[in-house]
Amino acid sequence: MNGDESPAGQHGGYALEVARVISAQPEMIFDAFIALYDSQRPDWVTDSRLDLRPGGRWLVAFQVPDGPAFREERVLTAVERPHRLAYDMTAVYEDGPVFGTTVEVTIETVNDGNRLRLVQQGFPTTQARDDFAAAWPDVLDELARRLAL
Repeated sequence: MNGDESPAGQHGGYALEVARVISAQPEMIFDAFIALYDSQRPDWVTDSRLDLRPGGRWLVAFQVPDGPAFREERVLTAVERPHRLAYDMTAVYEDGPVFGTTVEVTIETVNDGNRLRLVQQGFPTTQARDDFAAAWPDVLDELARRLAL
């Protein structure tokens, strides 16, 4: 194992955090985040099946521009609308490694609006973390754009 890997199954691994202040009510932010991956999907989300309850499954398929197709098999661990959503995620690539992470999305009121904070942890390598870290700002940009309309 080199310095860019963590042992399989280790709960630590590599983590990322992204945040964005959005001028919308927490309920609107929470619902728009869900809709972005379910009922109002952009082109890069090709399929979604959601059982929105703790213990529910959420299967999401992706085809990102200039990237491989993959799917996420999510098990919801917390659904606390409008302030918290958490899930265990397994990323499955056709020709690549399968790995799992945990994701927690929180929404809290701040001076300028409401801050959506997303923490994803447990990546097996820095490269896997960096791939997801590069995508999340675009996701939050799209979410903010939709709520500004």
